[in-house]
Amino acid sequence: MKKLILFLVAAIFAMAECQLQSLQWTAFKTPLKLGVKGTFDKIAFVAGKNCLEGAEVIINKHSVDTKNPARDKTLDSFFFSKLKGDIKAKIVAVKEKTMDVAVTLNEKTKTIPFAYTKIDGIIKARGVIDLFDFSGLEALRSINKTCFDLHQGKTWNDVELGFTINTQSSMQKAKKALESFKSMM
Repeated sequence: MKKLILFLVAAIFAMAECQLQSLQWTAFKTPLKLGVKGTFDKIAFVAGKNCLEGAEVIINKHSVDTKNPARDKTLDSFFFSKLKGDIKAKIVAVKEKTMDVAVTLNEKTKTIPFAYTKIDGIIKARGVIDLFDFSGLEALRSINKTCFDLHQGKTWNDVELGFTINTQSSMQKAKKALESFKSMM
């Protein structure tokens, strides 16, 4: 009976079969192309067919998070506020090692190839956007002007994007959770 109760508790906590675990970006500054990493605090995720195809995210661009509140405020005021609309992405095709992601930024949509791996139900994907493809020159100029000395006069137009999705089935998660509970007893 005890095992059954533990299994049911584990199953309840492991119901979701497809979860966005992380979404990150890396922008670049200085002639040495130093990376600045960040994410967003407000992201809505809807899983697609078989988790991936058709999966969508809507990102509130004003919820930028680089773990540096002063930088976040500068990025919001002098970059993201210069872009129209929220940021959206939708996986439109999944192939063996790549996927096509329709990215909408500044009310422009472009399909970007992302390379991905899937190991033990964890999908890690990476792609690169060019801000010029999204009419982002005004926003790029704004942040470059604001941070000119800090960036040593160079803010790059390419931005790396990455995300991680957990696709483990509920049963796999429940079994792992049960094993974890058992080891605590």
